[in-house]
Amino acid sequence: YSIIPAITLNGITAYDIVEGPVNMEWFLRFLKEHVMLFTNLYPGPCSVLIMDNCCIHHGEDICHLVEDDHCKYLMQIYKYYY
Repeated sequence: YSIIPAITLNGITAYDIVEGPVNMEWFLRFLKEHVMLFTNLYPGPCSVLIMDNCCIHHGEDICHLVEDDHCKYLMQIYKYYY
């Protein structure tokens, strides 16, 4: 199973649990249906999305979705350390 949460300073605003891995298509749908509903125009509250360097976060469709809603899209490039 995989769980994907959307976390703000006030806590978890959305999440989903799927059986198996998450792909870019599923992640894009999650953003459209659950996360973008809570975003606002930049520089308002909830107007910046920060994601790690997972490959499903790099898609052009995801970047366009966020930018079309006038939010800021930040990609963290930190590597995971185990």
